[in-house]
Amino acid sequence: MLAASTRSPWAMAWSGSMAAVALMLMVAITAEADASSEDPQLCYCPCMKDQCMTIEGATREVCAAACDQGCRDSGAAGQPNHYEFCGF
Repeated sequence: MLAASTRSPWAMAWSGSMAAVALMLMVAITAEADASSEDPQLCYCPCMKDQCMTIEGATREVCAAACDQGCRDSGAAGQPNHYEFCGF
């Protein structure tokens, strides 16, 4: 017998949409990032300002994690510290 999920359909939809946002950002960042750079202003902050925070409902914490991971995966500098949200 299959156990019923205790998560609401809204919670599952939200987590699925945030995963899609993170995937889109990682693809976009990988295509744009300069892998030799250590300056967060060249990958992390443009991701925060120009890509992620323009998405309705996105929070600075979710965007910071997605942009940090995408930048680091592409070889660029990510979030320099846990309190850096590039002005957000």
